[in-house]
Order: sequence, then C-alpha cells, then structure tokens
Amino acid sequence: MKMFVILSHKLSEIQIQEINQRFKIDDIVYLPDSLQKIWSNIPPSGEWQEDFLREIKNWLSKQLKKGDKLIVQGEFGATFCLVQWLKKRGYAVYYATTERKVIEEQLKDGTIRTNRIFQHVNFREYPQ
Repeated sequence: MKMFVILSHKLSEIQIQEINQRFKIDDIVYLPDSLQKIWSNIPPSGEWQEDFLREIKNWLSKQLKKGDKLIVQGEFGATFCLVQWLKKRGYAVYYATTERKVIEEQLKDGTIRTNRIFQHVNFREYPQ
C-alpha cells in the first residue's frame, strides 16, 4: 500500500513516522517535479478552472491502486476539488492537523514581535 503526498512541501520526519506506524505504508510517493510545480502554483487570480488539475488527475489515475491512501493540502479550491474527485473513487484522503503556538515579545521601541510555531499533531481523514 502506498501513501501519495500532494502538498506544497515535503513531509516532516514526525509526519513520516506517523504514516509508517499508523498506516503501515510500504512507500511514500510524491508528485513528480513537473506536477509538483503545478500543485504549488495554482493561479490565485481569476475563476477556478478544472484544467488546473487535469495533469495531476491523469497521473493519479494511472498510479493509484485499491487501498492506496493520500494526503492532500494546498490552495483551498484545488484541495476541495481533488479531495472530492478522490473520495468519489473510493480513496481515503487525509490532511495534517497542527497545534499553533504564538509567542509575543515586546521590543524596546514599543513594537511587538510575533513568532508562530506550528507543530504536527496527526493526520485526519477528510469527511464525506
């Protein structure tokens, strides 16, 4: 069984450990570079176009086997569209949850510096 990763970044070591322990995955598969570039650069302006995901869907159609799982997160419309498409085909699709910590520091000049720390909690399956 494979876990296909459709994110704009690589998984962290903690995320990889969870995938291996929780899902008993044989192989983690990232998008090929050309498709990764498409996923990471969905145009922010204009209306949604189904063509944005055509090449990614074609590739997934050839790669996915029964029982494979996916992690999908990215531009909201692209994520929504791809998750719907995958769920209709019977695949389990997950997203990462995080805990956010905010540290504020007041500087000598009166300004406030904010640091945000995101820590992986777990993967959660998208609801139907």
